[in-house]
Amino acid sequence: MNTLLSSLPSFERLGRIPLYIPGKPIQEVQRELGLTSIVKLASNENPWGPTEAVKARVAAVVAGTDVEGLGLYPVSDGWYLRQRIAQRKGLPPDRIVLGNGSSEILEMVAKAAFLEGGSAVVPKHSFAIYGIATQTAGGRLIESRASTTELDADDILRRVEPDTRLVYLGHPNNPTGVRLERAALERLVRGLREDIILVVDQAYAEYEEPGEYPDAAGYLDERPNLLVLHTFSKIHCLAGMRIGYGMGSKEIMQYLERVRSPFNTNLLAQAAAEVAVQDLAFEAFSRQKNREARAAFGTEAARHRCRLSGTSGNFILLESAYPAAELFQELLKRGVIVRPMQGYGLPNHIRVSFGKPEEMEAFWRAAAPLLDGGC
Repeated sequence: MNTLLSSLPSFERLGRIPLYIPGKPIQEVQRELGLTSIVKLASNENPWGPTEAVKARVAAVVAGTDVEGLGLYPVSDGWYLRQRIAQRKGLPPDRIVLGNGSSEILEMVAKAAFLEGGSAVVPKHSFAIYGIATQTAGGRLIESRASTTELDADDILRRVEPDTRLVYLGHPNNPTGVRLERAALERLVRGLREDIILVVDQAYAEYEEPGEYPDAAGYLDERPNLLVLHTFSKIHCLAGMRIGYGMGSKEIMQYLERVRSPFNTNLLAQAAAEVAVQDLAFEAFSRQKNREARAAFGTEAARHRCRLSGTSGNFILLESAYPAAELFQELLKRGVIVRPMQGYGLPNHIRVSFGKPEEMEAFWRAAAPLLDGGC
């Protein structure tokens, strides 16, 4: 007699965890709708790279003229890349861990934290992987108060329960594009119970003005149970390579190494990231282009009386009278891919990534007839 997996307790629990739905790839839209001209503004990718230096390094690895070549395993812990990150961040390499994107590190810390159950506090309207990683690892999700315009550090502290093991904070938050001011971040860092790991996801931090951004890494020596994440998928243009990193205490790293899969980051990704992490000029260029795109989008949105949320990152939330799912489908028919936000509790919002000027013009050509009178 066959037993349905859904009748087994563990699989029944997994069946209740929501699936992560990524932004639609261009190839999929081409296949489904037969379109040839498509603009993707769905996944917060940087349209300005990767740089020629990164491409040259990857080509050299593929050709076998740099490092060992593709036929051999990569350095399992990414020692050489961790050295580069350590130099950039002013930390010893043994306080850095690599992941297959920073999302894998979100899953690694959940796996480590919830071996015996427990809960995680996550602000409302946060990156879906925080909740998915928590529940997949056997943890319980507690949602703290947040809105499209505010994160509430004090409510995060209030929501902590005796079994809380983790707090996840997107800083700036995806998809709302908001962050904490320095004083609020300090209240959270210093007020959170010492046995709780605070995970601060800074995937979009490089888009912030360096002198103005309250970087959680500044508290690493003050709070041993702090893990700060960065990714090469956003400003560094390596989303297709899947590589990110976390910074924390030596003790946290020792435990993360026990749940990290061997060879979790590949040779090409490590080589590309070694180049990208040193290129401050490209970061500054991308930051400036992002500022220009945000300003231009705000001007055009005002013409159509659209409500916008978020001032951080390389994306914006747009609220419309159109239900998000319908607006998404209508834009898709016109060759523009955005991200509907109904799965984040925002049924009338879409998230729009900032592309090149011609891509943003394509968005407004498609969106303006739909939004006029309905924004």
